Amino acid sequence: MSVLTEGSAGFATGSARIKPKPYSIERRFRLMQSATLALAVFLSSTALYLESAHQSHLAALISGLHVTDAEAQRLEQLDAEMRNSSGRMLVALIAFAAFSIAVSIWFGRAHKRHIWRHLDELSQLVSAVRRGNLTVSAEIPDSIEFGPLMRAFLEMAAELAAMRTSLEKKVLDRTAKLELAQKELLQSAKLASLGQLVSGVAHEINNPLTSILGFSEIVLGRPGIDPAALAPLRTIREEALRLKNVVANLSSFARRAPHRTQRLDLRTVINRLIELREYHLRADNISIHVAKQDGPVWVIADPDQLMQVLLNLLLNSEQAIRDIRDSGDVWIECRADGRLARISLRDNGAGISREIRERVFEPFFTTRQPGQGAGLGLAISHGIIEQHQGTISAESTAGEGTTIRIELPLSPEKRSDTAPTNSLPAASPAAKHALVIDDEDGILEMVGDTLERFGCRVTLLHGSSGVEAALKNTQFDAVICDLKMPGQNGLEVYRFLRRTYPELASHFLLMTGNLADAQEHGAEIASVPLLPKPFTLVRLREAVSQLLTK
Repeated sequence: MSVLTEGSAGFATGSARIKPKPYSIERRFRLMQSATLALAVFLSSTALYLESAHQSHLAALISGLHVTDAEAQRLEQLDAEMRNSSGRMLVALIAFAAFSIAVSIWFGRAHKRHIWRHLDELSQLVSAVRRGNLTVSAEIPDSIEFGPLMRAFLEMAAELAAMRTSLEKKVLDRTAKLELAQKELLQSAKLASLGQLVSGVAHEINNPLTSILGFSEIVLGRPGIDPAALAPLRTIREEALRLKNVVANLSSFARRAPHRTQRLDLRTVINRLIELREYHLRADNISIHVAKQDGPVWVIADPDQLMQVLLNLLLNSEQAIRDIRDSGDVWIECRADGRLARISLRDNGAGISREIRERVFEPFFTTRQPGQGAGLGLAISHGIIEQHQGTISAESTAGEGTTIRIELPLSPEKRSDTAPTNSLPAASPAAKHALVIDDEDGILEMVGDTLERFGCRVTLLHGSSGVEAALKNTQFDAVICDLKMPGQNGLEVYRFLRRTYPELASHFLLMTGNLADAQEHGAEIASVPLLPKPFTLVRLREAVSQLLTK
């Protein structure tokens, strides 16, 4: 094996030693042309020399001979004939030399025209392609040698140009996608930070708001209330409900929960939108007009994502109105039409031209000034509607306003054979005993007072530290517990009940001021009913009634 390897190496080395040197075809042609001319001159000179020598030799021979006059004349005739023959031969040689020179000149010009010109042009094309110019062109020769070569080179350059264009387009598309992903990531990070902030604020607001809402309802439900206090109490309750809806809208929008579809009435999403932006619209002198059909408009959708779409559209309308006037109007319509749910949002703002209208759903396209928008709102909205198997379109006229239309598939309306339970089952206080756990004294007092008024015995526990002792001393029918508390939270209490009192764990109700906290443990508490704060007394009564009859 080693011998073969060395031999192979030696052969390669020998091949490298006898590598031929590069040469010039034109130089060889010039040498051949010069050699032909030199040969013609040599032959002509040789003929002249031989003729001269022959004449001298013949004259010497004649002078040494003793011949008669007739023989001398005969020899002179022969000499004249030989001279004529030699002259003709010399003319032939000169003609041959001239012909060789003419053919050489003609061949050189033809060579330059039909060969070197094309080779030089091809060399220039190669240099242009090397510099990056792929849009080269040239005349294709008629010769069978250079015609196919030039055609193949031009086709190769055209293919390279097409490949470069395609590559540049792919790079631009990929860059645009990366920029879109980066902007969406930044937006998600901002919304995540906003969600954390709103989550903490919502929890701190919802706890006292629960007490305000609950005690206002308790006082309003008492007989013999002072008529002078009735109107302020109703205002307190209505404003508390309004604040409850505002906090719920902010929490659901900023939470950026995963895509979750449910059967919902589109009118509720529009109601949330109005509650969220009504104050800002009034502050900007923008009137909003809502037209909804009387019955529900059922669809299968993610309420948070639909809320995001409608909020993007409404914000665009507000901006379009502020661009051209101090006040304006926005019209929102929601209805069911055949198998489709239709939503339209129309404004009397600046409007958009036909050329721009065809691009409004493209990523990064915006008509706003730099720094006022990234051009992602309508692109994201378009993607959300497509995910819901719907369509979104824009109609607009410059200076007259814009109309955005959304169509979504309708969901068949469900029929319910059972009415909701609005009261606790008839039972003696001894038969129904509930344990209420919370770290807010106001909520404990309000929940306890409400349940006792409906015939249920209640044990109130501030915090979760005394849960084990309370369960050892008393038998309970239900446990109502706050989720977020110092020490053991509601989830840990539920785990303790599953281990120690599994029957009571099936009658466990969680109260929470922030649904995001519950979603972090969605799989574990999937079967546990949730009572979001703040809640009305009717909602509390319904939840406890369902818990006790479970």
